[in-house]
Amino acid sequence: MKTVLVVDDEMDIAEAVKSILEDEGYRVVTCANGREAIDCLKDARPDLAIIDVMMPVMNGFETIQAIRGMEEFASLPVLIMSAIDPSVRPPDYDWAGFLKKPFSLERLLEQVQKLAPLAA
Repeated sequence: MKTVLVVDDEMDIAEAVKSILEDEGYRVVTCANGREAIDCLKDARPDLAIIDVMMPVMNGFETIQAIRGMEEFASLPVLIMSAIDPSVRPPDYDWAGFLKKPFSLERLLEQVQKLAPLAA
C-alpha cells in the first residue's frame, strides 16, 4: 500500500484529500504544518507528499527545503497545492507536480496516480 503525506493547515481540505485518497486505496497521514510533517516523516515513510504552500509555523517552501535536506527523503516526490502561481518557485525548490487550488477530484487523482501509482 502506498502512503501519502498530506500537509495543509486547512483541516477541511486535508481531511477531504485524505478521504478521497483512502477511497482509492492509499494510506494517508495528515499534518497541519511543515514542522509536524518533518516530525512524522520517519514514522509515516510516505511515497508522496502533498504540501500546501501558505501555512503557519513552516510554510511549504521551507518544508520542501527541510525534506530535501534529509538524505533518505531527498528524492521523495512532492506535489504542491496552492492558490499562488507556481512560477513563483524559489530557486532550488524541487517538486514533481502542482495543484492549483481549488482543484478537481480528477486532477488530484491524476497527479497522485502519476507520482505514486498503485499496483494493478
